[in-house]
Amino acid sequence: MSKQQHCDVLIIGGGPVGLSAALQLAKLGVDVWCVERRSTLSRHPKAGGIHPRTVELFRQWGLADAVIAAALPPHRGRGFGWTTRLIGGIHLGHVMFDDDPAEQAESAEASPEAGCFTPQDDVEPILHQALLRAGGRYSFGTTAKILEQDDNGVTVAVSGEPLTQTVRARYVIAADGVRSATRDALGVTESTAPVFGESIGVYFRSQRLTQLTESNPYALSWIINADIVGSFARIGKEDKWIFNFGRDPQLPDSAYDESSCLARLREAAGDADVDVEVLSILRWRHEAAVADSWRVGRVFLAGDSAHRFPPHGGFGMNSGIQDTANLTWKLVRVLHGVADDSLLDTYEQERKPVAEYNVMQCLVNTERLKSTGFMGSDPSELAAIESPEGEPVRRRIAESVPAQREQFRSQGQQFGFIYESTALVGDDTEPERSTVSDYHPTGHPGARAPHLWIEYPAGTPRSTVDLSDGDFVVLAGRAGQAWTSAANSLGLRCVVISPRMTAASGTSFESVYGIEATGAVLVRPDGHVGMRVRTGPSDPTGVLRAGLDQILHTRTAS
Repeated sequence: MSKQQHCDVLIIGGGPVGLSAALQLAKLGVDVWCVERRSTLSRHPKAGGIHPRTVELFRQWGLADAVIAAALPPHRGRGFGWTTRLIGGIHLGHVMFDDDPAEQAESAEASPEAGCFTPQDDVEPILHQALLRAGGRYSFGTTAKILEQDDNGVTVAVSGEPLTQTVRARYVIAADGVRSATRDALGVTESTAPVFGESIGVYFRSQRLTQLTESNPYALSWIINADIVGSFARIGKEDKWIFNFGRDPQLPDSAYDESSCLARLREAAGDADVDVEVLSILRWRHEAAVADSWRVGRVFLAGDSAHRFPPHGGFGMNSGIQDTANLTWKLVRVLHGVADDSLLDTYEQERKPVAEYNVMQCLVNTERLKSTGFMGSDPSELAAIESPEGEPVRRRIAESVPAQREQFRSQGQQFGFIYESTALVGDDTEPERSTVSDYHPTGHPGARAPHLWIEYPAGTPRSTVDLSDGDFVVLAGRAGQAWTSAANSLGLRCVVISPRMTAASGTSFESVYGIEATGAVLVRPDGHVGMRVRTGPSDPTGVLRAGLDQILHTRTAS
């Protein structure tokens, strides 16, 4: 065993969550090492739908353009459809993203970015290259096992070619996935829902299928017929697709070899001659779980090691990447000695309730989806679905499709969660809560700072989302000039936002954020409001200093 190495943060697991955490830390000068047991980046995209809030984070890291460039063309991702066969099938219903002008306007007002469909195996190389450019370390074919930890750090056995070495890290992030060995070794239990099915995902390339469906506007098509029930998703570019279908756990693995999967795929496609180049085949389970503890000493769980959701709603990778945005800014400030270690307890306080809510809603989405015949279908009911006698079942499915809209339009769930923790300064008000579909922007402490376009003289418009830029920032009302000197005295930036600057938004900054003209909000590095002062105090410097002390746990929170 070689001489012990040292780093500030060791990240176990180099998928999109581990890469995101490593990138943020490296950009802020932290000595970070990310280790991945696989020999390559992901070859099978377990995720592909990227929510607008996640694209906002990519925007902050300078990666949004690259992620969007690799995405499914917009005209191919306008909605989700139900049909008996992908080619030449009977249309059963659809949910579109762009068929309601009012909803489109609300989406545009919620964020400077739209969501996109970029597969995980295209996202990971973008993150990986950015990490290397930022000076972070990343090792393939490397495993890590925690040996011990104390008040000063964690000792980890890191094994890879050609040797095993011990590493002393001040903190560890376990982003090693659904079957997290780190979570299990730490003895962390999970709150779970019953497993309600297994599936097979076939990742493949087919130029013919892309050509035959060129006018198809659906990012995902649910296939329901007597032969096969499954779904096709067009993934990114280069004629890549995923076909998912249910696996019977009573059948042996041999029943799902490549030739059997191809036969099912062609049945669902409705074209026995469609060309298919299989890229990978993955077996996976429909399950839901949230880890009961997200911190064990100096080790933190993130992403799938902390939570896993049914896929209906697309919150898996998105939630994991957003976990890292919450954790990393806190780690950086503790490592730099400007925050107390107890600040790190607020990671679980803030992110675990979000995961629990996402689990609940994804389970609701799954139950609703059953009504379309996609899951738990009665084979006898589907026997005639493609014949004239099948009109009643087709009508029943069509009538159940509109109820699926909440699964695909979840602006409130994506943007509207409001943290509650000791890393916030409350203002004794009750926020207006968002629903799953409807997002209500608010400047309440704990909320993601609402997006408004800010126009500078002779400058390019910027979103309020961009103003934190990885650090604390004060956003003040039009008569809040006193906040500028207060912020500068504490090493913070302050932006005084006048009505003229938000004219293009058509909405007052003060009304959206819930402050008066002399008031201000302190936005945290993760883009969430840390403190709101509704009207200007006599000592803004003292108020800011006390707010920072409370958020950073450098004094006892009241």
